[in-house]
Amino acid sequence: MPAPDNLERAPMPISFTTMTATRPGSPNSALEDRIHVGKDVVVVLDGVTTVAEDAAVLGGTYAERLGKEIAVMAAAPGCDLRAVLAEAIARTARALNLGPRTVPGRSPQTTVAVGRWQEGRFEAAVIGDSPVVVIRSDGAVSVLTDDRVAALAARLPERQEQHGRLVTGAGRIGDDRHRELTRAIMRQMGGLVNRSGGYWIAGADPRAGREAFVRSWPLEEVTDILIATDGASAVVDKYGLLTWQEVATHSRVHGPDAVLDLVCAADDSDPHGHRWPRSKPSDDKTLAHLRPSS
Repeated sequence: MPAPDNLERAPMPISFTTMTATRPGSPNSALEDRIHVGKDVVVVLDGVTTVAEDAAVLGGTYAERLGKEIAVMAAAPGCDLRAVLAEAIARTARALNLGPRTVPGRSPQTTVAVGRWQEGRFEAAVIGDSPVVVIRSDGAVSVLTDDRVAALAARLPERQEQHGRLVTGAGRIGDDRHRELTRAIMRQMGGLVNRSGGYWIAGADPRAGREAFVRSWPLEEVTDILIATDGASAVVDKYGLLTWQEVATHSRVHGPDAVLDLVCAADDSDPHGHRWPRSKPSDDKTLAHLRPSS
């Protein structure tokens, strides 16, 4: 029997279709980005390259395990995403027998970007520089990102010198001085990881989960969601080739791999970093594109 017209009807549940693409920054390096798609949850992680030769666990291995934990735990109705991230980091650290401290370059680390849809809302959480982008039906764009590490690094004299050498053409990515400056930057940033006044990254310390940036939006306002690692988001925030609306349109028509093609072409066109100063010529690239399917 049909419901009377004067009774309030429950909103129809909204599901999402997810398209993904990922590729390594170089054919000679292992891909350390990861994507996990769970029940009403998508997790994108950018495993940080572990440079220590004696490291027992690499960034990609850590990201793989952590992403699986998050995808399962975040699907629980009503759970707090910060609490999920903290517990998932703790479980992964125990499973991989990590020490109590995150040590850049030696212990495994990863950025985390989580998107989930429950109870009429899309909610996102980020740790590190993998953004979540929400495009609404009125055309407005919201970007949830964690810029703490970039802001701290930008103030270092070594980063400023590195940028200046590239933009003036006095140096290039990969020359001796560039590598020296990169090592100096890593040493200084190592003293700021997972501490108040510094920056937070998923690693051995579960407190990083509690420091995630979190935001939510009504599902009925959402037309496209993009979750990317920084290697893919460079098409907008580093190279300026597309806007986020144009990324969504390009992905919708040609697929997310076509967006990564544009980033790869930009990388290849500027191998020395003179047009777009950066620490390395290319990076792992991952893009997830979510669209409402009902």
